Amino acid sequence: MRQTLYLFPTCMGNLVYKKLIFKVKNFLEKRGYKIRILKKSFCCGQVFYNSGKIKIAEKIAYQLNNLWEDKKILFFSGSCLEYVIKKIPYLTDKELKFKPIEITEFFIKEKLVPPLDYHISCHFKTLKKDVPEFLPCCGFGGIFSAIYPEISEKILKTKFSDKEIISIEPGCSFHMQSKKFKTKHPLQDIFDKK
Repeated sequence: MRQTLYLFPTCMGNLVYKKLIFKVKNFLEKRGYKIRILKKSFCCGQVFYNSGKIKIAEKIAYQLNNLWEDKKILFFSGSCLEYVIKKIPYLTDKELKFKPIEITEFFIKEKLVPPLDYHISCHFKTLKKDVPEFLPCCGFGGIFSAIYPEISEKILKTKFSDKEIISIEPGCSFHMQSKKFKTKHPLQDIFDKK
């Protein structure tokens, strides 16, 4: 049996990729990984931080850093991954006590899938050194799309002409689906072919 991995679906991941989360769990378990879905950790705190509710975000940051200590966490959101990597140390004045990785990147690194092309969030792009130019912003931006819906929709419709978009980001996918775009996670193809 390989190391235990912890799946962090994220609040948006639970909304957009609920079936996929369990397919990923089953897929990995069949390959010898011990998998636990983090049910007590629903939110990374980003929405509170971005809304100016710093005390709540701080409390969540301390809780997650302690709760996840010494665990390898697979994230279903690059945006949440970027947030915890940058903001937990900032809010707690402590280093991360856990190892975070985005779920698709884990699959590629472990050679469970070949390299894939897909849309990633603008937040996640800040962690990457080699982001291709063809990956535009979809206009979601978390609370940005709620505060500036007309601008957000214009960005989406200007940047994307395809009606089906491959995206790892549940927030972006939710936003695109609300504007009548069809989205899917790149890992869905693996399970749809079986």
